Amino acid sequence: MKKIKITLHKDGTQKVEALGVVGESCLELTKALEHRLGVEEGGRTLKPEFEIEPSELESEREQEAGS
Repeated sequence: MKKIKITLHKDGTQKVEALGVVGESCLELTKALEHRLGVEEGGRTLKPEFEIEPSELESEREQEAGS
């Protein structure tokens, strides 16, 4: 399930986090929201899931199901 988690800090900064998404699809999911919140393009921290290709994830799921 795809989710977006938004954390608003007391100092006025925000954190937008994509959950349940891999690869570049996280950027597509959060882009409009980040724009509205004023998150700068270079202010992004990418999680390790960004490096995972969706096809790799499907292969892992198929292997787990076959075990």
